[in-house]
Amino acid sequence: MPRRPRDFSKTDIYHVILRGNDKCDIFYEDQDRYVFLDRVEETKKKFNYEIYTYCLMDNHVHMVIRVKDNFLSKSMQSLEVRYSSYFNKKFNRTGHLFQNRFFSKKVENLNYFLTVCKYIHRNPEKANMEKTENYKWSSYQEYVGKEKIIDKSVLLYYFGDNMEEFEKFTLINDDKEQIYYYSDFELITKLSEEELIDIIVQKFDLKNASDVSLLEKEKMKEVLKQLKNLQGTSLSQISRVTRITPYYIKKIWEE
Repeated sequence: MPRRPRDFSKTDIYHVILRGNDKCDIFYEDQDRYVFLDRVEETKKKFNYEIYTYCLMDNHVHMVIRVKDNFLSKSMQSLEVRYSSYFNKKFNRTGHLFQNRFFSKKVENLNYFLTVCKYIHRNPEKANMEKTENYKWSSYQEYVGKEKIIDKSVLLYYFGDNMEEFEKFTLINDDKEQIYYYSDFELITKLSEEELIDIIVQKFDLKNASDVSLLEKEKMKEVLKQLKNLQGTSLSQISRVTRITPYYIKKIWEE
């Protein structure tokens, strides 16, 4: 099944999410995060894009960037390859580190831009990891401190370059319903059938997703039980790609 083409932004601004393959962590320690930011800086220079916000979580990364359409995929793929090379060599591993296709959502109005930047900065707090102002691995620290890889003049422009207003907007004026609405991209993103097939093939070392139906009975049950916990998919979609009836899958899930 062909991939749906990306929806390009009229402003060249995108909310991008890079995810670890099958939700696996992409950062094990602080050194990994330092290296990732170095790779971001390298690709930023190579592809001439701007970064307005970012946040490094354990198994995914958020960024708001401005980049020309023809460089969106090239720049993010280059970033993934550069960091994966480091990570795989360090931990003596092989295979894909990132989920096959990064996610991007166009940002075409000011309200979305301001709110998604706020959402990204608040991500660690939302995940009950650490308060926004104390979290070391987001661009919030660059806004209130020294600018390193971000271009902070654009976001601060809308607060009249007033840091007090920026901090108030980010930390205090928290409209939770609005934040939830603008984070729907992360919360309800659905896997395409091609993405689901890629996950099944890589995770269970199969040639085709439909090979699940050919496995020995107990092994097939084990695979289906693991797929039950995979977010972004459904019983009917799993049934289509594995060629196992929904009735049988549901029966296994209810055991």
